[in-house]
Amino acid sequence: MKRKLTFRTLVLTVFAFIAVLSLGGGVSAIQGDKKVRLLDDCEPTTFNEELGAGTCIGNGRTTIDEFFAELAATQDVHTWRNQPSQMHLNVGRPLLIENVGGEAHTFTPVAAFGGGFVIPLNGISGNPVPAPECLNLGALVFIPAGGVEEGPTAGSSDLPVGISRFQCCIHPWMRTVVEVAAPGPPSAPEAANAHRGHH
Repeated sequence: MKRKLTFRTLVLTVFAFIAVLSLGGGVSAIQGDKKVRLLDDCEPTTFNEELGAGTCIGNGRTTIDEFFAELAATQDVHTWRNQPSQMHLNVGRPLLIENVGGEAHTFTPVAAFGGGFVIPLNGISGNPVPAPECLNLGALVFIPAGGVEEGPTAGSSDLPVGISRFQCCIHPWMRTVVEVAAPGPPSAPEAANAHRGHH
């Protein structure tokens, strides 16, 4: 019971804050986009009873007690995840983030994976040290259930060539590593055609 009361006290305000920030429409799909889906399986009755009305929508099946039991046993809840957890992008390819779960999530760039801003979830999931980016609440983008956000374009300053890491700052085990490939030299036929064009 103490776990629930502590969690309720710390999280009710957080989720009310998230609900306000996550209001708003999504964006249309981008031609040629690569998509990351944010997944969860929250069961609305138990989650809303514990965390407040509107925290969970949809038709998930995992009760809040099952959620905590799995998190305590494995430091992860498998049905709360980013899909894919790893992806490759070519320069110029846009990224789209779609929340197909029942709770709000973030898809936050971090220098290194760590905890989020919900301290009880950090401890239970084995991420006691929050990622600094997750503590800057004013800069976080909350994606509501059913929401779609246009993410960065590969090769831009927000998603440069190399490895970038993204995580949910509420459920810090929800992670994606994005590798942006450096643009290579033109293929042999392209190079030959370019050369002929100068004569």
